Amino acid sequence: MNKTIKSIIEIIKSCEDVQLCTFGDVYPETRHVMNGMNQKIDSVDLHFLTMKSSPKFKQLEKNNHCCLYYFNPKTRYAARLFGQMENIDDQSEKNKYWQDKYANFGFTGADDPNFALLRFIPDEYKFYIGEELHTGKIKQ
Repeated sequence: MNKTIKSIIEIIKSCEDVQLCTFGDVYPETRHVMNGMNQKIDSVDLHFLTMKSSPKFKQLEKNNHCCLYYFNPKTRYAARLFGQMENIDDQSEKNKYWQDKYANFGFTGADDPNFALLRFIPDEYKFYIGEELHTGKIKQ
């Protein structure tokens, strides 16, 4: 793993939330999503949860291209990741990522029919170090 990807991973791990940007009907939309599933990662294989009834899930079904914007207000470090979001229907994967605290969001368990496990497939990144913009492809 190269130094750039390691830096991006450190930014991801330092953020409680992330901004998810999707394609709405007319305008792009952004909202914060919980980054809890990505606090102990060692790669940019990222996972998120949402409700299948949510507008973001429906937007991602229509067009799964999206942007993740990570920003840590304490360090002022930020990174943007561009790629696709896929819905994981495999029950063993849902069980693997399920945490009981997700019941606080209205889910009854990993087998809740409204529980959507999302996996982000990164393609490109952008971030600044000082005033220097760094961009590139993410090789999986």
